Amino acid sequence: MRARTALAITVLLLALPATAAGGGVVASASGGVHWTIPLPNAFGVEVVNQPLAFTARKYADGTVAGHFTYHQIVEEQSFNFGVEVTCLVVYDGNRAKIGGEIKTSNDPTLPPGGFAWFQVFDSGEGANAPPDRSSLIGFGDEAANEAFCNSPNLPRFGPWDVHGNAQVNP
Repeated sequence: MRARTALAITVLLLALPATAAGGGVVASASGGVHWTIPLPNAFGVEVVNQPLAFTARKYADGTVAGHFTYHQIVEEQSFNFGVEVTCLVVYDGNRAKIGGEIKTSNDPTLPPGGFAWFQVFDSGEGANAPPDRSSLIGFGDEAANEAFCNSPNLPRFGPWDVHGNAQVNP
């Protein structure tokens, strides 16, 4: 009985966000990816990302929900960010632009209240599919975040092949 009650509560909790936030999901992106940008590169330092984990949903009424966690290592320094998703736009059926407000950060130059964004490319599934791809994370203010999501432009740097999996559903 206890297991059935726990299962029923779990199902109810999972269903609440979809019904509470503007109807059905019309677009989504989720995944966990990591990459290394070795030297030489445009940045002059090796960039290691482990991981970029994300989930974002856009509802029929235009509202969005989700979160992403970003962990980056540059010159042996580790930086961690927790971001609440404020925008999600899917382009070309397989490319998602995701941005949001930084809620947690251990980087004093990028404190909570700022914004971060990136885009991922879902290259399909299966052994013969090419790797999924990702841009780097961009940082700035709310206006830059919204401009990023609302622009169909491809990444300025990258995208790079990633290890892991990105799922984009228009």
